[in-house]
Amino acid sequence: MKQLLTGSLIVFFAAAASAHGCPGEMRAIDAKMPTANLPAAEMSKVKALREEGEKLHKEGKHTDSMKALVEAKKLLGV
Repeated sequence: MKQLLTGSLIVFFAAAASAHGCPGEMRAIDAKMPTANLPAAEMSKVKALREEGEKLHKEGKHTDSMKALVEAKKLLGV
């Protein structure tokens, strides 16, 4: 029983920690977009990934959200 409780707490806190990472990633993307020198097609992809990341974050899918946001940051060179 102790192990089950410990495991549940670890999962809960890991999810909470990653939930706080998403907004920081979104802010970094938002800050870089106005000064980014990317072709229009790549900028469109960055915007789509940013929007997808926010949508997934709101749905509680933080791991998937972070994947989309990290990909957007790579395209921006952040």
